[in-house]
Amino acid sequence: MTMGAGRAVGAGTPPYMSPEMFKEPERAMYSTDLWSLGVSLFEMVTGALPFQAESDQLYSVAIAGKMDEPAASVLDKLPDDRRSKFDHNLARVISQALEKYVLERFHSVDEMHDAVYACLIDRGEAVYSVFISYRVATEMPLARLIFDCLNHTVTPGGHRVTVYLDHARLVKGEDWEEGFASGLLHSLCFFPLLSYGATAPLADIPADRKDKAIASGWEERPAGRARLRGETGDAEDNLLKEFTIAVSLLEKRQDAEQNDVSTQRGVSNYNHDAKDVDEAELEVAYPILVGRPFPFGHSRYPGMGEFFPVQAGGGRYPDTPSPASATAAADFLRRRAGFDRDASEGAKHRTVAATMKSLTALQGCKLWDIPTDARAVELSKEQKDLIGRGYAGPPVDIEDPVLSVLSPEQRQRCQGGLDEEQLKMIKAMVQHHLSSFHEIIDRAVVAREARVQTRDTSFPQQSTRASNHAVTSRRRGGRTGVSPVRRSASPFKHPPPDPHATSAMEPGAGKVDESRNIPPPPSPPPPSPPPPPRRRLESFGQLSRFNLHVPNTSFQ
Repeated sequence: MTMGAGRAVGAGTPPYMSPEMFKEPERAMYSTDLWSLGVSLFEMVTGALPFQAESDQLYSVAIAGKMDEPAASVLDKLPDDRRSKFDHNLARVISQALEKYVLERFHSVDEMHDAVYACLIDRGEAVYSVFISYRVATEMPLARLIFDCLNHTVTPGGHRVTVYLDHARLVKGEDWEEGFASGLLHSLCFFPLLSYGATAPLADIPADRKDKAIASGWEERPAGRARLRGETGDAEDNLLKEFTIAVSLLEKRQDAEQNDVSTQRGVSNYNHDAKDVDEAELEVAYPILVGRPFPFGHSRYPGMGEFFPVQAGGGRYPDTPSPASATAAADFLRRRAGFDRDASEGAKHRTVAATMKSLTALQGCKLWDIPTDARAVELSKEQKDLIGRGYAGPPVDIEDPVLSVLSPEQRQRCQGGLDEEQLKMIKAMVQHHLSSFHEIIDRAVVAREARVQTRDTSFPQQSTRASNHAVTSRRRGGRTGVSPVRRSASPFKHPPPDPHATSAMEPGAGKVDESRNIPPPPSPPPPSPPPPPRRRLESFGQLSRFNLHVPNTSFQ
């Protein structure tokens, strides 16, 4: 900063200068250095500057002349494979450092240091948008492609999507159940991948049909797992546990809605004595039905067939519970989700057939018969590492009514995992469904916000970190696409309240302390407004039957 004509003049490298250095350099303070650090972090991550201009003079317009236009998020400047894996919390730190109004930036160097350090020790999120449920041995490539295409994207409603995928979230040495609890219980949407590999191990082939089924190409041990028979000798199946837990959580949410109760802690089947309980956030189940990819040499290669001819792998879901999986799910619900004894016993006695019927009856999406061009899709280097992984499906010709055996070459292709062309086709199908995924997530976010407002009104003592996370997410750019408002031209003045925010500053709370030139801490927010009218639900899964602008894919 230099003095000229009796007033201070900002000096520095224009792309790294803060708005106040262009407008009121005499009032610049430590927050200007935090802005420059934010620009450097942005450039380190993306290889580009947050604001672009053709000359040094035009940088003053791009940075300080358009106070209503925030800096882009680093997540929006990264390719899909990097964006999906980038730390969402670090992206928020960079966005807050680049807030154009001083009062919305970090209030001290220590505060920004603590925020950056927290990114190193805290890998989780308060609330995830989506939990992907899949069988690792067969659907790992598809789960990874969904994660890469969906994670950290922005929905039309302005929600920044965060996806829980165990491969990306769990760390070595971390307890599986702890990681699982932070995922499923804290996710708004449950996306189960229903495929041959996922469902066939859950279905038994009756003894009188086994020889004929195996001769036709169906497997006695699909995906290398023994089939469940609904008997004491069944092995514990993690995927069935996830399905059972998700269906039980949705039913409990449904019961709360029907009883006009806004929080699980208000319903009669809540276990008040449970320890380490997390309030479940689950709002929606949206099954993704996966067909069998056609092997090389097939007339429809590299597409895939329908899910229903291959679900259960030629077997039938048991009309009895699978004791090991059902007991583990019930114990989890009692200890971690706060279910009382009666509610957890209901999960313990849920049959395999009932669980699968509940999921396949919901509106979902299908990954077949989609007009896509796999040649227009490119796989990243990491995605190419998925070649040969996964499982193409049973070595049978599902188009033939008698399930005639494929040629030896096609059988070998089935057992060898997915090739590059099949992965490209699957990625193209996932990209085709992104708009549907986003709409489901937006509706789940709206449902959750209504529930949180109702809970905070009815049970103010139970305002949890989840509702606080919603406020923080909006304040730090978690919600975009809001209506533009007229803001102050000075970066030192607090902008008018965002009409979409959940709380507003009290009068005078944003006034700068001229004596110290340091913004005071914000005043506590006023009480939340009355909640919007609640809509009644008629049956389990109603939250998943949204009126999407996609072809009817309701499976009954």
